[in-house]
Amino acid sequence: MATFLYRLGKWSFLNKWKVIIAWLLLFAAGAAGAATLSKPLSSDFQISGTPSIDALESLGENFPGQSDPVQAPSVNLVFKAPDGQRLDEDRNMAAIDETVAYVEDNLPGIKGTERFGNPVTVSKSQTEQIVSMMTEMGLPEERATADAHNVRLLSDDARIGYTTFQFGAETSMQVTDAERSVVNEALELGRSKGLQVEAGGPGFGDPIEIKTTSEIIGIGVAFVVMLVTFGSLVSAGMPVITAVIGVGLGTFLILMATRFAELNEVTPIMAVMIGLAVGIDYALFILSRFKQERRRLPGPEAAGLAVGTAGSSVLFAGTTVFTALVALVLARIEFLSWMGLSAAATVAIAVLVAITLLPALLGLLGDKVFAGQIPGVAGNPGPGNRPAKDLDTRSLGRTWVNTVRRAPAVVMAGVVIFLGVCSLPVLDMEMSLPSDSNGDKDTTQRKSADLMAEGFGAGVNAPFLLVVDAHTVNPDSEALGPYMSLIPDDAVEEGEEGVDKQKAALSSFLYAMERAGSVSGIRHAQLVGVNDDMTAAQILATPETGPDDQYTVDTAHALRETDAEIEDATGADVGLTGFTAVQMDITEELANAMPLYLAIVVGLAILLLIIVFRSILVPLVAGLGFLLSVGAAFGATVLVFQKGVTGLVNTPGPILSFLPILLIGVTFGLAMDYQVFLVTRMREQYMRLHRPGDSPEAVLDAVDESTVEGFARGARVVTAAAIIMIAVFVAFIDQPLPFIKIFGFALGAAVLFDAFFVRMALVPATMFILGTTTWWMPKWLDRILPNLDIEGEALERQFEGRVAEGYGSGKDHAPA
Repeated sequence: MATFLYRLGKWSFLNKWKVIIAWLLLFAAGAAGAATLSKPLSSDFQISGTPSIDALESLGENFPGQSDPVQAPSVNLVFKAPDGQRLDEDRNMAAIDETVAYVEDNLPGIKGTERFGNPVTVSKSQTEQIVSMMTEMGLPEERATADAHNVRLLSDDARIGYTTFQFGAETSMQVTDAERSVVNEALELGRSKGLQVEAGGPGFGDPIEIKTTSEIIGIGVAFVVMLVTFGSLVSAGMPVITAVIGVGLGTFLILMATRFAELNEVTPIMAVMIGLAVGIDYALFILSRFKQERRRLPGPEAAGLAVGTAGSSVLFAGTTVFTALVALVLARIEFLSWMGLSAAATVAIAVLVAITLLPALLGLLGDKVFAGQIPGVAGNPGPGNRPAKDLDTRSLGRTWVNTVRRAPAVVMAGVVIFLGVCSLPVLDMEMSLPSDSNGDKDTTQRKSADLMAEGFGAGVNAPFLLVVDAHTVNPDSEALGPYMSLIPDDAVEEGEEGVDKQKAALSSFLYAMERAGSVSGIRHAQLVGVNDDMTAAQILATPETGPDDQYTVDTAHALRETDAEIEDATGADVGLTGFTAVQMDITEELANAMPLYLAIVVGLAILLLIIVFRSILVPLVAGLGFLLSVGAAFGATVLVFQKGVTGLVNTPGPILSFLPILLIGVTFGLAMDYQVFLVTRMREQYMRLHRPGDSPEAVLDAVDESTVEGFARGARVVTAAAIIMIAVFVAFIDQPLPFIKIFGFALGAAVLFDAFFVRMALVPATMFILGTTTWWMPKWLDRILPNLDIEGEALERQFEGRVAEGYGSGKDHAPA
């Protein structure tokens, strides 16, 4: 592979205009395709295949035209009277009427108004209607009154009330800013009258806002870091240029994909974040190697060798990141799969740009790529002709690795203990999806949920909906017999399947309602809807606790078990849905996918590392080190975002359900980047120093010296790459979208722990401790595994011989 990449890099250098024009044409074609083929990005988070989603599909089939209760554009307007007052007082009634009228008069297409209006009057009329209707159906008045009380719109002390309606949009994600503005104006109108008025619900979420400053900040920091690394203005700008081109092409590809699939607005942000970070790093590694090789070789040969060696590492590292991102499809969550595939495509483009366009640009600029040198930086001569610092013999990297060499056991123990302690908060990690109940406490959505919980109990924010499909109900069911006997024949209409089938269907609804109401944790269960042909029903089950309470999740599991028992007893199909049920299913789906995901990603990466490094222990250390770094990153994220340490977030809350698997996938790929870039230099030095037949003492010396020398040669550029990647990720903390904010923080923390604690400390320490077993591998395994020659060992031997003969010496071959 190294030989092929060497030829590709040299060809790209010599055929610079062909390569540059080809990439420019691809960029132009991508821009044209994005402009002509793209469709608007969606705000929806598409999910399918879970029990709660199946129940929603059953709801849609049996109740055509009814809005999806999870994504319905519904709004709750919540009112609270001032201290010592009630909402049913005249002045407060007038304020509510004016607020409601403003919404009604200024919001076109309003629907779902069955419970819309002044909650004082609507709640009273709704109670009378429910009691009358239920008693006519044969229910006891006590039960009918309890049903009405459970869905009341006015609190018992008459201080808090709410009303509901739906925007004219089909889903909550299609509500316009103009529609939200009307509601916000109504809120201010009610507040001006002395009431506390808040709004929440699925239809009143804040629109997704994207800041463009994150990319600018990340690129700015990257430029400064590369300026320090290369000491040249031109060199510092090249990785930025190639990364922007790669990210641009990746973005165009994502936009074109919207023609064939519905992509979420977050998808391109994820691709840009990851693509920008790896794109700069990959170009940085190849350019750094080119600078080293240019001291002894002509431009084409130096470019070829840089791509053949560092480019091989880039290709392998990119493959691990690509694999980790593509493997996210195992979670079977649509929006997560598209995020992974889109980011993976952008990473693939970044690799291709680094190994072809970068050497072509080197050919275009020649030694001017090192122009604009900064005196005294990166080994450049200082002001006043002060001698340049020899970075090969005097560097912080060399000083550090020699320090580790003197006390490797202390360093290893210190890193393991520190990262282990940082990982402890993971034991308290709570996960959920975004909702009004766990949103920013300063938002009206969070305030509305808090008022609802205060006035009507926490469970009002976490309702469950049972969908009972009685098409397959068993009229001979023993469980339904008592119910059927109480239903008179004239209470049902004889359909095609007879009176008994109709009675059985109605009985299954009542049976399911009573069984659901008997589940521990359910405050009340009631029948809230029956379709026209009486073949399906909806049962509202209100829990005692809120959506983020673990007891609510336990209650949902108990309801599921009860649903299965109802199905066995009656023959009807029963499904459980609602926001809490959807959230629970997503979390469990991700948890179930995690073992397989880790096995595939980590297992494949370790296998590839064994092939690359021809060692058993080095890949194992790499994998175990990753677990430590990702655990510490999770721990830091829990401390900051869930427990509120540091005060970075004003509303600590549960971690997003899909963050763990996404963070693990991306972090693992990036961790392997640094492992490959750093350890290949060590392996390269070891192959130079070690000769077959060496004594154990000579082998040990070769291991130690190669670890020191390889670390010293690779640490500077790996440090720069890690700082750049951290800067790119941390810059996204400024994004208003909570998911991007927390993901940027978690990735930045993961890179910090992995690059500086694991790769820079734990890995060399374990090599010094392992000694001669560091590069051990069974001979039988070495024979059957392919030799990928990531280090470019054959190329190095070839060029060492040519340089020894005088090839490449001369002033004209040194960088300007």
